[in-house]
Amino acid sequence: MTDTKPTVQKTLRLRKFLFTADIAIILFLCIYLILQHMNSNKDLPKALKLENNEVLIDYAIGGAFAYTLTNKDGNREYGNFFVVFEKADDEWQRVYENDFKNLMPWKVETADIDGDGIPEILTALRKKTPYDREIKNRMFIFNYEDNKLIRKWTGSQIAGIWRDFYVMDFLSPPGYELLFVEQTDEGKERVSVYSWFDFGFHRLAYSDGYEIIQNISMVSENRLKITYREGKKEYNVQLETVNGKLVPKQD
Repeated sequence: MTDTKPTVQKTLRLRKFLFTADIAIILFLCIYLILQHMNSNKDLPKALKLENNEVLIDYAIGGAFAYTLTNKDGNREYGNFFVVFEKADDEWQRVYENDFKNLMPWKVETADIDGDGIPEILTALRKKTPYDREIKNRMFIFNYEDNKLIRKWTGSQIAGIWRDFYVMDFLSPPGYELLFVEQTDEGKERVSVYSWFDFGFHRLAYSDGYEIIQNISMVSENRLKITYREGKKEYNVQLETVNGKLVPKQD
């Protein structure tokens, strides 16, 4: 009678080896694709076909589109055109542009703020309005559909006086939240969180004041990490939302 045990053991070892090899290949491909995606976004400014004297102010990637703010006069402080590039055959083609000369846009992000599965384009700009004649930071929100830029929200003000904004999906309501670095009455800076509601925004929470907020990042659901400076020292603190306030996380 032939002993089949060694053959079975060899077969099991071979299957185990092949399974491990398959996992390694899959992991390698995943890492490769992630790095390719990161590098493609990083190299985007070089890949865009800008016109003479046109400079890139900021951009955001949404699927096959790159939503950009450019300045055709060479000014690097603000944009004067909103330009859409579409990726086709590994090249970015200019497919749409809109004159933003009177808006002075300086930052653009894309996120689904109302939870309908369609990303919005959020643009920070500096302008005055019919109801507020002071030039200050404001936000206009658009959708890009059928090669057209459609206004979704162009109100005079969401937050108070603010210096920067972030978009994150860190709370339970549908859609991404807007986080503003907002000035307090005492001249410090705080984080204010706003969410889309019906046809506008309402504030969900706000933090205490810090001297200078340098960065905001999401740690997990209902947990933010802010980096701030007091004097010459830099600090990090994690915050969570409790009864309308962003308070230090209690572990």
